[in-house]
Formats: sequence, structure tokens, C-alpha cells
Amino acid sequence: MGNKFIIIDDDMGIITMLKNIIRQNKLGKVVAEYTDGEDTVDEILFYNPDIVLIDYLLPSMDGVEIVNKILDRGFKGKIIMISQVEDQHMVANAYKSGVLFFIKKPINVIEVVNVIKNVSHNLELERSMSIIKGALGSVSTPDDIDIENSNEQIINNILSDIGIISDPGIKNLIELVNKIAEAKSRDPHSSYKLNDLYVEISKKESDETGTLVNPNTIEQRIRRTIQKSLVNIAEFGIDDYYNPKFMEYSSLLFDFSQVKQEMNYTQGISKRRGTINIKKFIEGIITKLD
Repeated sequence: MGNKFIIIDDDMGIITMLKNIIRQNKLGKVVAEYTDGEDTVDEILFYNPDIVLIDYLLPSMDGVEIVNKILDRGFKGKIIMISQVEDQHMVANAYKSGVLFFIKKPINVIEVVNVIKNVSHNLELERSMSIIKGALGSVSTPDDIDIENSNEQIINNILSDIGIISDPGIKNLIELVNKIAEAKSRDPHSSYKLNDLYVEISKKESDETGTLVNPNTIEQRIRRTIQKSLVNIAEFGIDDYYNPKFMEYSSLLFDFSQVKQEMNYTQGISKRRGTINIKKFIEGIITKLD
């Protein structure tokens, strides 16, 4: 049957379009739909969908407020935010609330399908890990080693695909991905703060080199490396909008609107570059791991 969806948007045209995309691409079933924020917190918790597609700006209660309330009350599903919002502060607030995927208006069918498929893959991995952990407990098996090796290869393949495998900041980026992936393998719903992880990585590097490394230096290396991958993805899209790497990674690792912004910058259409979100980038990679 696939995943269960709830769609919340004040535009019935958007709701209808999303329902059709979900149905036509056999992505799951829409169990409920709403056009404002009133009472939606209780409704989401009642239906307990796998995925919530929610508009940022809604009558009665905005999307971020709804997301905060359902997460505070224990909702474990995935949240995809739909928005025309360009304000980066507002977008940052959405990411902080627990939103990891954005779909920008006007709706792009390819983007919607790719985002939902990536989120669905993430859900499948979490379910599989829960089953495995329940069956094996904390017992280590040779399969664990195989999974670790497989994940290392997957990470390297992705970083190679997006052209940053030899970047100076790649060691720190891989270490960050591994730390978060390891935490999620123990508890798929675990939360983390990137700043705490930067401190851990900087302490380890300081011990190894005998030179004090500032956590801000770690963050800057990782940010520059991810920014370079955004540039590469944008160039893929300019050369060929249907490039398989562009189609796979543009919405998996980045906010698609920022990829388009970087494409406009590269082509001289805009003076503003696209921006990256480190947490979304990392979570996107993790959805691909075994």
C-alpha cells in the first residue's frame, strides 16, 4: 500500500496536484487533507501518517508552529514543507523545527517525486533498522562489518558523484556523516546538535596533530566543501537538466530552490549565490545508507 500522507495547504489546487502526483507515481495514499492550521495538530496525531506535506504559511497556525507541536507530542513521521518563502531566516527556522525537505512553489513534478522517494527510502531504512535491532539486540555479527564497509563505499560514491571526494575538507565531512549515521543506527529518532559534533571532531584532530583546532574551523571546512558540491550540481543542471546526478542529488542534498539560485548565479542571471544547509546535506546522504 505504501506510505500514508496528510497534505496541509490553503490552496486546494496545490492539494489536488500533490494528490495526483502521489497517486500517479504510486507513492502511497493520502489519508487526509486540510486547508488551514486549525485542529491539524490533533488530526495529524490521530491519523499518524508516515509523511506530512505542509505549507509554511497557513491560516490560524503556520506550518512551523504545527511541526513544533506535533514533534513535542511525539510524532515520529517525516515532514516535507511546501513554500514560496524566500526569506532565509524563515527557512532556517523551519529546518530547526525538524523539517529536512522543502518543496518550492510553483510545484515541480520531478522535484516532488524525487523528494518523496528519498523520504520514503529514509523511512524504509529506519523500519529495517528497528527490526534488525529488535532481533539482534546489541549482538555484533559479521553482517555489521559488511554493512559498515558497504556504507563507506556508498558515502565515497556519492561524494565522488558530486565532485568533492578529493576536497581538503572531505575528511571532516565524512567523519561528521559517520558520527550521525552511527547515532541513527542505534536510534533512528535520535536528535543531535551539529555544534557538539564539531567540538568532538576538533578535539580528536587536536589530539592527533598536537595543535589546537577550533570547532569553527571544522564547520568552515565542511561548509566550504558542501558549497563546492552545490556549485558542481548547479553546473550539471545547466549542462543537462535531466542529468541523472542532477535529478538524484539536487533535491536530496539541497533545497532545490537554492540549486536553481546557484544555476542563475553561474549563468550571470543573479548576483546572489545559492546557499546550503549542512544538516539537510548530511541527512540526505544517510537516506542512501544500508
